[in-house]
Amino acid sequence: MAEMPGIKVSEKDVDQLEAMLERKEHRDNPALDGLRAELERADIVSLEELPDDVVRMNSTVTFEVEESGKTFQRTLCYPHQMASREDGISIVAPIGSALLGLEVGQTIDWRLPDGKHSHVRIIAVSHA
Repeated sequence: MAEMPGIKVSEKDVDQLEAMLERKEHRDNPALDGLRAELERADIVSLEELPDDVVRMNSTVTFEVEESGKTFQRTLCYPHQMASREDGISIVAPIGSALLGLEVGQTIDWRLPDGKHSHVRIIAVSHA
């Protein structure tokens, strides 16, 4: 597998995500280990220091799956926001946690459930 690209996450997002992970319903959930790993490897910066082209919570991300050429636009949400977001992708979903902290132009090597690999490239990021 390719080396993981560097990521930047705001202190605000880290604080809120760590609080979410400490809640009883999430505390011992091994499915969230990917999110925990992303937070551990992140370069944590203040929100003011975070460049505008970095994926953060509640940002809308346009990304391409390079193998298919398909482009998607999704908003990175907390689980409780999913019901009100038609375009939402949950931070607790493996692809959601993988997108956090990436910047425009970066590509991640994404392992699919069938064991194959795909490459996801960030095209654009916007913030509401």
